[in-house]
Amino acid sequence: MPRLTIALDEKDHLALKLLSLRENRRLSEVIDDAIKLYLSSSGGYGLHISDAAAESRHQTQQNDGE
Repeated sequence: MPRLTIALDEKDHLALKLLSLRENRRLSEVIDDAIKLYLSSSGGYGLHISDAAAESRHQTQQNDGE
């Protein structure tokens, strides 16, 4: 499983830590759930690398034609 290091402000870190203690879960589990919720709600799971590359090429072609 890939690992990720992030920087949080103290208020967010404390809130996540308190939630993890209240729910008797590891902090990493709380953060993992938050990431999955964001990806689900924003359509992130439906994205593919080829989608981003195609969109980038399409925008470049449009800008070149203007």
